[in-house]
Amino acid sequence: MDGLLTCKKGHQFPIMNGLPKILTGGLEDDYSEFRAKYGEAFRKTRLYSNSANRRTSKQVQETFRVKWTSKDSMGISDDSPYKTFMRKWMLNKYGWKDENGFTAAVKGRRFILDAGAGLGREVINLAKAAPTSVVIGLEFSGCAANALKNVAPLSNAYIVQGDILQMPFAKNSFDFLLSEGVLHHTPNTREAFAKCCRVLTKGGEIAFYIYRKKGPLREFADDYLRRIMQTKTTEDKWTIANRVTSLGRALSNAHATVRIPKDIPELGIKKGDMDMQRFIYYNFLKCFWNDALPFDENAIVNFDWYAPKHAHRHTEAEIREWCKENSIEIVWFFGEDSGYSVRGIKS
Repeated sequence: MDGLLTCKKGHQFPIMNGLPKILTGGLEDDYSEFRAKYGEAFRKTRLYSNSANRRTSKQVQETFRVKWTSKDSMGISDDSPYKTFMRKWMLNKYGWKDENGFTAAVKGRRFILDAGAGLGREVINLAKAAPTSVVIGLEFSGCAANALKNVAPLSNAYIVQGDILQMPFAKNSFDFLLSEGVLHHTPNTREAFAKCCRVLTKGGEIAFYIYRKKGPLREFADDYLRRIMQTKTTEDKWTIANRVTSLGRALSNAHATVRIPKDIPELGIKKGDMDMQRFIYYNFLKCFWNDALPFDENAIVNFDWYAPKHAHRHTEAEIREWCKENSIEIVWFFGEDSGYSVRGIKS
């Protein structure tokens, strides 16, 4: 529950309230109370210089702490509509189709990693589906403590606070790895993907989701609003997210349909009939709204998009090239307007 981890090179990291905190280079929490207890036995470890990338990573780290701790039951408790929404989406977009398909994919794996665990939602799903497996959730932000509480009832589930770009695991450690909507929030998506492949065993499977590059009008609006967000206080960021959410709700409540007569490939706009809210959402501005979710959970989705410094978008060609570079044979590739869900086997 409480103590020091020391690696063979002498680097030291604290275990605080059952949570290993393996963070370096300015990403550490305030360990003053822990240091007071352990004194000189706990040496400060810095494996990174505090570069620009590390400073922006600190911003992303804090953003996701704020996001997930704002409602730490989201996607976890049975009365969270987001839980049902996400489960249905996960099963469909990764090609598992139903719980039986998901269980067949993970059952019998020895070590499973959820790289970017958030509140532990997928750690819980993985641990229940593969009860004989060791399932570890790696979470960057301070919500790792919340995730630890959420997975505590499961004897085969664990949480480690750490960084995908500096994973505290040896090569070839895991035979199944999930990273759901996380890699694009690092300073370098390609590097983060390579780090995940590094800890995957030969014959192991990786499943990941990455944002898709949108049309130019949507890309401009997203980047424009994200830049504004970086100058705001946390309270003001939530205010902006709430405004965008209110717009999404208003457009949805209009129950209007727009008919696009022809494709406009230069703008990424496709012909056909589309709900007005979806038309604006996909082509001009991410103003997420889902009637099945309460307002605050819709707002969290919009906050998640605009508040982090890093939210990279990529093309299908890029992702396929990264898989080739890391000896990942793609067995499932699903593209939708929001992003790409991929499964692959390491050869």
